Amino acid sequence: MKKWISLSLVAMLLTGCEKLDSEIAQLKKNEEETVIKVKTVNAYTVEQNQDALAMEVSGIVAPRQELALSFGASGKIARILVQKGAAVKAGQTLATLDAAALQQGIHAAQGQVASANIRRSKAAQGPETHELQTQKLQVEKAKQTAAKAEQEHAQAKVLYAGGAISKDELDRLALAERQAKLDLQEVEIAYGKLLKGADRLDVEEANAQVQQANVELTRARQEAADAVLTAPFSGVVAAIPQAESEQTGPGSEVIRLVDTSQWLVKLQVESEQIGSWKPGAVVTVKAPDGSQAEGKVTFVSPVMDQGLGSYPVEVTVTGSEVNWKGGMTVTCRYALDAKDVALVPVSSVGISEEENYVLKINDNTVEKTPIKLGAIHGTFYEVVEGLEVGDQIVGSGLSYLVDGEAVKVADE
Repeated sequence: MKKWISLSLVAMLLTGCEKLDSEIAQLKKNEEETVIKVKTVNAYTVEQNQDALAMEVSGIVAPRQELALSFGASGKIARILVQKGAAVKAGQTLATLDAAALQQGIHAAQGQVASANIRRSKAAQGPETHELQTQKLQVEKAKQTAAKAEQEHAQAKVLYAGGAISKDELDRLALAERQAKLDLQEVEIAYGKLLKGADRLDVEEANAQVQQANVELTRARQEAADAVLTAPFSGVVAAIPQAESEQTGPGSEVIRLVDTSQWLVKLQVESEQIGSWKPGAVVTVKAPDGSQAEGKVTFVSPVMDQGLGSYPVEVTVTGSEVNWKGGMTVTCRYALDAKDVALVPVSSVGISEEENYVLKINDNTVEKTPIKLGAIHGTFYEVVEGLEVGDQIVGSGLSYLVDGEAVKVADE
């Protein structure tokens, strides 16, 4: 009997131990599952920045000037005096047209100017002596003709009264008398004008003719000048699309000239960053081949490019310092004035109900904290209000967390 009781006790103890082991294992499993469910986050500790930051923006290299040159007149290309790749000076002749016809036009216009000046001189001087004498003789002749016609008409009246001539003959002689008197009156008026000297209207007309002739001469000379193609600035010949003996005209590109004395790097800067860019600031420009040069900000657009949603900025680099080509993509490194300010990564800032916030970490729990931002410095925001130096915040992945959620902090 005692033996049976001992066996029962042993069995009960064994059963109790097994149950206890099972409960302990389940607790461990629950604990492990709880640990697994806690999200691991990257943390960032807010510090006061002591180092200068820099912003990097990529841009396209373009020459300071690039111009397609064409003649101002139509004609056949006589000579092209440069080759591709040649360095030319401002004012240098690059090509010419066949100017034979244009020179003939100049000579013709010069003749018209000379003739017009002679006519103007004569008009201003008035009639010459021989002109006055000739007109006076015409007046005397007209007087004689009129007197003779008057006498014949008077005799005809007497004859008609005696029936010696017809009525038609009488009328013919009367008409001849009237015409002779009109002719006399006309030459006397002309003679009177000559006696008065130069006519004002004649002088004005002569002046107008001189002006018109000079206009034609200027036009002919301009056409001749347009037949010579000169370099408007110093640069390098980049292309020569046409050849000698080809027909060309205004607007048809003959030579492409590029000014490489300076390079312009054209950037598009986001609205959050444009406030940091100032004209005159020094920029380090780096090319894909590793070469770099110092540039200067020469233009910051006051208005946004509505098509791109950013602000155009230009950086100028002296051409002698680099061996660049138009169209290259380069990177501009722009120093930012961000010393002694608290900065947080852009990825740590969220937007909720039109306000910015971060998730502050307190005792392994995240707390949604509103903040006020200042300028953006590259990939960092300047924090004006809401955080203090030493605060720990979630560095990224805010959309996967909620306010009050437990987290596990990974290495910063």
